[in-house]
Amino acid sequence: MSILEDIATWFMDQVGYAICHQLPSRSLAYGGRGLPVCARDTGLFLGFAACFLLLLVVYRLERTRYPSWPKVIALALFVLPMAVDVATSYGGLRETTSIIRLATGALAGVGAAALLFPLAARQWSQEDGIAFESWWSVPALLPVPAAVTLAVYPGWSPGFWLWAPLVTLSILLTFLVLNVTLAALLLDRFREDRPPVRPAVTVAAGVGLAALELVISNLLHHFAAG
Repeated sequence: MSILEDIATWFMDQVGYAICHQLPSRSLAYGGRGLPVCARDTGLFLGFAACFLLLLVVYRLERTRYPSWPKVIALALFVLPMAVDVATSYGGLRETTSIIRLATGALAGVGAAALLFPLAARQWSQEDGIAFESWWSVPALLPVPAAVTLAVYPGWSPGFWLWAPLVTLSILLTFLVLNVTLAALLLDRFREDRPPVRPAVTVAAGVGLAALELVISNLLHHFAAG
């Protein structure tokens, strides 16, 4: 393995270590090399990133408002299969598998991205519209977790250098979106009648928060592991 591959592998492992137990028995492997996070987290972060980027293409950062409550509830229910899988498997009621972890994680990631997107988009655009206005817009998201599951699961040997970087980038994108949105909300709340905060400042604050969270989480994991 080259020095660049060593550095890339170390970086991906450290990002994964910040958020995941990284148990080999629960992680997808390609040619004997496990991904940076477990199967459930792989689905979760790939599903989030794929859905969020898809919504960016569809809505182009329009200032979208939340849809009706039934649709919000329907999107929240995307998380339910993963919650049931976690509760029943950790509770000893049933055995789960990597494909179930991957699929339910991807579905939950899509639901989380769809719920966060209107809040994130409102920080960046003056246009006004309603997210998921059509009746079919929520079920139209279901092919996303299905595609993630079918694409990732086969486990062909060269796939490590495709999926490991994509999973790592998906983790970073998820943290970035969450923290940039949080920074925008906080800065907007405390500026009162002052001029609007420049987008570059908001992005920089979000990047800083995301990096700080990952570093602290990584250190805490190392400390807990002894």
